[in-house]
Parts: sequence; C-alpha cells; structure tokens
Amino acid sequence: MPDLQRLKAEMKDRAREIGIDLVGVAPAEPFLRERQILEERIARGRGPNPYEHPVVEERVYPERLLPGVKAIIACGIAYYHPDAPRPPEDRVALRGWLSRYCRGRDYHQILKDRILALAAWLERRAPGHRHVAYVDTGPPLDRAVAERAGIGKFGKHTNLITREYGTWVFLGELLTTLPLPPDEPQPPACGACTLCIDACPTGALSEWRLEWDRCLSHITQMKGIIPAEYREVMGNRLFGCDDCQDVCPYNRRARPSRHPEFAPSPDLDGGEPDLLRLMAMTKGDFRRWFEPTAAGWRGKTTIQRNALIALGNSGDPAALPALTAALESESAILRAHAAWALGRLGRLAPDARDAARSALARRATCETDPAVRLELGAALESLGGGE
Repeated sequence: MPDLQRLKAEMKDRAREIGIDLVGVAPAEPFLRERQILEERIARGRGPNPYEHPVVEERVYPERLLPGVKAIIACGIAYYHPDAPRPPEDRVALRGWLSRYCRGRDYHQILKDRILALAAWLERRAPGHRHVAYVDTGPPLDRAVAERAGIGKFGKHTNLITREYGTWVFLGELLTTLPLPPDEPQPPACGACTLCIDACPTGALSEWRLEWDRCLSHITQMKGIIPAEYREVMGNRLFGCDDCQDVCPYNRRARPSRHPEFAPSPDLDGGEPDLLRLMAMTKGDFRRWFEPTAAGWRGKTTIQRNALIALGNSGDPAALPALTAALESESAILRAHAAWALGRLGRLAPDARDAARSALARRATCETDPAVRLELGAALESLGGGE
C-alpha cells in the first residue's frame, strides 16, 4: 500500500491530466444533516422532485452503494465559455436562449469516462480496491459530497460555488474502498449577499432553499402544458435558466473552461438559436442539433413548445406565420401553446391582432382536444374575439 497522503496528491495531478479540473476527497460517513433536509421536504410534500433519486437511504448512506466504502472522491469540470460577439450583419430578432450547461456536448458521459479513467489509475496504483462512479443521475448528493470534499461551498442559490470557476461546474464522484485522507471544507461563501434571490424571476429562491417546481429550469423541462402563470416570465428561454448564476459575484471572476467540448455549438447559433428555424425543425435536425447536448433528452416537442412561448413573448409580427402553422400541428401540446402565443402576440403587437384573432377563430371551429379548446377560448377572449 503506497503512502496515502502522497497517493492523494498524485491522484489529483493525474485527474487534471485527464481533464478533471477539481478534485477533493470526502469521508464516506452518512449525510445525516442532508437526510433531515430531505425528509422534511418529503413531509411538506416537496420531494423528491422528478430529477432526484427517490430512495433517501441510498442517497445519504454511501455504504448502501458500495459496501466497505472508505472515501468519496468529488470531481468537477468547468464548462463556462464566454459569449461570442454577434456579427454586425446578424439582424435575426427572433432568437431563443439556452442555459450555458446545454450549449455544448452533454457532460454526463464525458465526465463519467474521465472519472472511470481515474478509477483505473487508482486500481493500478493500489490494487485490490473497489470503486463506483456516478455523474448527476445516480443516488449520491453531488453538491453535498463536493462541499464535504472541499472543492466548493453551497451558495444561497443552492448551487455549489468554487473559488476557481464560480458555479459553472459539472459534478460527479467516485466511491472507493481505498482509505484516502479527506480534504478540509471551504469557509462560507455568501455572507449578506442576496443578489441571486432578488434576481429569481419566479421567486423560487429563498436563502439556501429552492422551490423546484417554481424554478424556470424545471418549468422549461417539464412535460405537457406549461402553467399559464409562468409563460410570460419565461421570455425566450428554451431550456434552463441561469439568472441566479449570472448575478453571483463569484461568477464575475470565474475562470473560463479549458474544455472545447462544452463550447457553444454552431448548430445552435452559440446558444441563441433562431426560433423560426426551430419551428421548422425536422426529427433529423433535432437529432443533429440537440441530441448531442444535455437539452436533447426531453425531445423535439419540448423545445418547440418553449419556442412557441418565446415567439409569443417576442411581440414581433414576423412570428405570425409560424404560430399560425403550429395551430395545425399533430401535437395537442404544440397547438395549445400556439393558441396562447397568438393571444400574447396579438396583445403585444396591435398590427398582428386581427390576423391572430382570425387564426384562432378558424382553429376553434374544428378543434376537438379539450385542453386546446380552453387555450383557444382564453386567447380569443384576451383579444376581444370570443367567449
């Protein structure tokens, strides 16, 4: 068995060589404070959310995931790439917006492959030990592990804040039976600052707590019909919301990512895709443009549904043909949001009001889906054109 402190230092050097920016070691003790928080959320009917592992014991007791576990190696990869300036000839007004985390390649397999490479290195250096890797979708509490391992600190926005990269970090971990010595946690990060709470568009944030079902990142990814109260505040968001991160003081000095995989994709216009092009998107286009990213898992209908909301919020009469065409979509979800968007557009752009009202009235004569009929009626009523 090599000297463990020395082995840990060599492991951190090796991690950076294979493309992991942040590495820390946490003791594999139960996460009892987090268990209490999770159970309180469940008691209030606020959990688990749709993206969380549902079994609390597996989340808070590392031994349940790897018998004999002695340490958890927290790993992070930075993904922030500064926005590229738009050329002067770019006059496309109807643009959507993607969160920074889904503008480049999907991080899940990229980070997991690097963690597995680190595990293989450890197996060569200290044979006979077992390791299990997770990235995002598994049971471990990624941010709690990372905080315990000393690579960052919880912010009031509930994101992990790191010294080097701010909040723009993807997280994963490697559970190991190797008894590596732990790192020291970092000091508190936020002080009296409440910029993230003040910036939240829906009031989903309070200090150290996020009401997940009011967060626009969740709203843009949810299935089905978006609740009416969130449509206007979505603006032109297509997937995710970075408002709480954009105002975080730690992100003003965040070091840019060294990983070209996470640079904004040209296929997605650098993260602000043309909305009209998205509405004309085929299944093949979706596979090429979105499936390589972390925004592809919800499917083409979700992206186009959000694009319809963005077109309605644009107030630009140039959106009329795409919205009118969407009223004839095979998808009831798209028809419902097209109806709302036409009503919204007609209210924002008086020049588009008559055309929007006519399109809605025509569709109302043949629509059979109850949810779509409700949206058609509400949109017509908002334009003074029906009950």
